[in-house]
Amino acid sequence: MVNKIFQAEPNSFIQDVDWVLYSVDPVIFTFYRDELCVLLIKRSSPPYKGLWSLPGGRVDKKACANLEQALLAKLKSKTGIENIFFEQLATYGGSDMDPRGWSVATAYLALVHESELDINRLESEEPIRWWRLSEIGGDKPLAFWHEKMIRDAFVRLRDKSLYTDLPVNFMPNTFTYPMLKQAFEKILGTSISRQSFARRMDAAGIFEDTGERETGRNRPSPVYRRIHRGGSYVFPGIIKPK
Repeated sequence: MVNKIFQAEPNSFIQDVDWVLYSVDPVIFTFYRDELCVLLIKRSSPPYKGLWSLPGGRVDKKACANLEQALLAKLKSKTGIENIFFEQLATYGGSDMDPRGWSVATAYLALVHESELDINRLESEEPIRWWRLSEIGGDKPLAFWHEKMIRDAFVRLRDKSLYTDLPVNFMPNTFTYPMLKQAFEKILGTSISRQSFARRMDAAGIFEDTGERETGRNRPSPVYRRIHRGGSYVFPGIIKPK
């Protein structure tokens, strides 16, 4: 009904609309070489040519019907990733975010296991690599407002790791509790009791025991498989440090 009303109206007003630039920017985190890292691409054209940025870009309004489609299109074209957890982080905007004019960007928190990204193949096509979070800022400025987006995304990840199973998205298809516990510890910056962590995960009932055991250790750990994508389970209380 609304569309019919719109179609019946004169469209001359559209010519008077002062359009803004709109982009989608995924903040993709992974554990690479046992460190929490974010994926960045070196810009090959203005603005900010030569600076590093998130692997996002302007929304193709002709090809994408909504923001999620736009995000998935950017992820596939710039990283090749199709299977990834993501959630909307925040929307940023202003007259000084992009030198081309007033712009708006919707950022997404995205988590992936490093095996989902063939970084060596991508590096051969264009400058792209995993950056340690400790490398962000200082004398290495990023394009646009991407440094702020990355910092905001880490705060979201850290805070939700206190009470949800979000870090399981960093795991491969099968994993052990020690592997998952290490991810929680690195995100939260604290040690967690092995026994209490195992009890917390067992009580949640969100993982399936494969019946296999980790090899090459004195005390082999059970190997688990996640039943659903991480981030949707809320624990009854926040995780407690050791």
